[in-house]
Amino acid sequence: MDLVLVSITAVSLVLAIAMGVIVLKLLREERLRSEARAVLLAAATASEPSLELRPASTRPGTKPRLDNAAPAGELFAVAETESPWLRRAGVAAALAVFVAAAAFALTRGGTQPADGTNAAIAQHPPLELLALDHVQQNGVLTITGTVRNPSTAPPAAQVAASAFLFAPDGTFLTSGRAALDYATLAPGDQSQFVINVPVTRPVSRYRVGFRGADGQVVAHVDRRAGESASNAGSSGSTPWVR
Repeated sequence: MDLVLVSITAVSLVLAIAMGVIVLKLLREERLRSEARAVLLAAATASEPSLELRPASTRPGTKPRLDNAAPAGELFAVAETESPWLRRAGVAAALAVFVAAAAFALTRGGTQPADGTNAAIAQHPPLELLALDHVQQNGVLTITGTVRNPSTAPPAAQVAASAFLFAPDGTFLTSGRAALDYATLAPGDQSQFVINVPVTRPVSRYRVGFRGADGQVVAHVDRRAGESASNAGSSGSTPWVR
């Protein structure tokens, strides 16, 4: 998940940089075209001969009226209009900022649930797996066990035990789930569970975990007799069982 968020952020930044480069290039080309038009217009104006313009109705010896005539300097004036690339540059910059902000928010949003989960685990002591056994016959793998809710933990309701089965080559086979015998585990209570998983292929390993009524993983530790401390699991599932 972290790799996906980092990749999205990197792609967003690359797109923002690329859009900025394209906008700068377009602005530079527009400026060069404007300067070229101004030079050509000035050259054309300088090369034209000065001719005396006289209305057709003017008789020799009389001066034409120039009341409404425009000044000579305004005849070839270039109207100044706002370049559309300024607006386009603003839109591109706003889009780049939006993409970067969305990527940052997505990255921050992807890390918050993990922090909340860790805080919840720290506040609620994990369940304790006290016993675990299995038998496979007649195409069914039956897994039995005992779990305990620590005396310092709040009541745990609607907890279900789940099992994931794997073949000798490590491929996933199937899974099963069953509710605990006790619907609610008060602090210090123990409960058994029985998971029946239909399977026809040989099972090399399986892993047991626990989930709440909302489907979220309920953390637990392995407290089985004879298990070493290094085999204790606290990530929500037992060590591999053969």
